[in-house]
Amino acid sequence: MTAASGQPPSPAAAPETFKPVVDRYCVTCHNDRQKTGGLSLQTVSLTDVGAASETWEKVARKLNAGMMPPVGLPRPDAATNRAFTDSLEAALDRAALAHPDAGSAVLHRLNRTEYANVVRDLLDLDIDVAGLLPPDDAVAGFDNIAAALGVSPVLLERYLAAAMKIAPAALGTYGDGPAETIYRAPADLNQQQHVDGLPFGTRGGLLVKHNFPVDGEYVIRTTLWRNNAGRVRGLESPHQLEVLVDG
Repeated sequence: MTAASGQPPSPAAAPETFKPVVDRYCVTCHNDRQKTGGLSLQTVSLTDVGAASETWEKVARKLNAGMMPPVGLPRPDAATNRAFTDSLEAALDRAALAHPDAGSAVLHRLNRTEYANVVRDLLDLDIDVAGLLPPDDAVAGFDNIAAALGVSPVLLERYLAAAMKIAPAALGTYGDGPAETIYRAPADLNQQQHVDGLPFGTRGGLLVKHNFPVDGEYVIRTTLWRNNAGRVRGLESPHQLEVLVDG
């Protein structure tokens, strides 16, 4: 039996079978003249649901939620409503499979971590990207998706400046004279206990990984942290300061 005879059709029925149901319960409000809610179903095809998939998806959501027809207006029985919804969803799924549309691809650049990994894999250099590139934005907690990785002229300049510093380090050529790198111990780094990676028997300190790109004379200078009064905390008794290179 079809919807035209008042009996709910099987869930496998084609959407156009439900045209009498749509005309009776939907088009009375959603027509070209009234356009209730800014929607008209008067001329929207049920034969080719995929041609108006966005509209029929809205209808299916409303029917699933029991929001349409509105309370107080005539409604089809529950079986007919369910069968019509299932038929719409099946037709929409078939249309989506026949014509998949993943949307347009968004420009996806490397974030800071990915950039550092590429430099390490290609050039065997471990670089401190935090000192070369600005932090990446995040969307929904992720900083490695295209929506978070915009490109601006300023950012491109920073990536170019980073490349100009990385290239000489990879080639072992420096034409700009001496260079200086500063490593600062985090303010919350505990200096009363052993720091992982430093020799046993030491307490506190700072462990850094630095690339020495060319043969030359390197000067390592240490500066102790001072408080607001200009005093170095912890010097009430003698201490031995060690600077180790490669252990």
